[in-house]
Amino acid sequence: MEKIAKRSSGVILICLIIGWVSILCSVPSAMAAEKVYKWNFSLWGGPRAWTKPLHAWAKDMEKATNGRWQIKLHYGGALAPPKENWDGIKAGMFEAAGICSAYTPGKNPLHTVAELPFIAPNKNINISRMQTALWEHPALLKEMGDRWNAVPLLPACICQYHLMGNKRISKTEDLKGARTRIGGEIARVLKMFGAVPTLVPAPEVYQALERGTIDMVGFPWTYSYGAYKAYEVSKYVTIPMSLGTMACFYIANKDAWDALPENFKQIHKKWYDRSPEIWAEEYKKADDKWIPIFKKKIEFVNFPESERNKLVAKAQGVYEKWVEAREKDGLPGRDVFNYYLAKRKEITGK
Repeated sequence: MEKIAKRSSGVILICLIIGWVSILCSVPSAMAAEKVYKWNFSLWGGPRAWTKPLHAWAKDMEKATNGRWQIKLHYGGALAPPKENWDGIKAGMFEAAGICSAYTPGKNPLHTVAELPFIAPNKNINISRMQTALWEHPALLKEMGDRWNAVPLLPACICQYHLMGNKRISKTEDLKGARTRIGGEIARVLKMFGAVPTLVPAPEVYQALERGTIDMVGFPWTYSYGAYKAYEVSKYVTIPMSLGTMACFYIANKDAWDALPENFKQIHKKWYDRSPEIWAEEYKKADDKWIPIFKKKIEFVNFPESERNKLVAKAQGVYEKWVEAREKDGLPGRDVFNYYLAKRKEITGK
């Protein structure tokens, strides 16, 4: 009987040990399952139509994950100036960031196909769709991942550019000598007509116009002119120039993205797929707000189609030079350019 009692006690002790080990082993798993992922998002300027949908996205991601994915938006270049967001992403200084390729020349050359002059679709929704299509090309994903340890986050488009400022431009000849805030490949075409391109960071545009440092500013129509108050120190806006757009979008640090649970990524994907519609709606709200305000303050100058055609004719050479420059650097410039044109036709019919 004594042996049986001892054996029973031993069995009970072993069971208790196994039970405690199981509990201890399960604690880390339970803790991991409830881990909170905190992201910091680097932006410049203030809230505007380009950034406003991010607030809804961040709120939706937190709600859909029961508070486990928390995204904090930092404005005003608080985490990094716009020129350094690629570097900040690569270094893991923050998890997400806004990017405008014109601010970071040479850092993502293949992405600049989207900002070739007069190449972008006219509808905002289609500009965003073009960005999602570009991110289906392996060369652009490679450019992001290999060089910057980044992945696409949201394909927020930038609207077509027009010109606002203090020089009345109704024909191409009026561009001569116009100190114009414009960047990227669009600047190359305007320069052929005598404009003097300079890339002033958006937050500095108001002061530059007010002091006469620049004559005209190319901005996304209409929200940027409103957000940066350019209309307050301008006399004219020339439309419809439809110069093109800038390659601006949102990216994430690859390590931070990969660390997210798979169901978080699926939740995000639903938002990603709806992004073109979401940003198009936001820009429509901006137009409804700002156009009446602009009309009270400044003169709307019509830019005839015949004059715009002169600009478009010069753009063909810019396209070829863009391709040649990419190919010279060992990049598939021709393939990416042809891919863009094919996707644009698929999306817009043109």
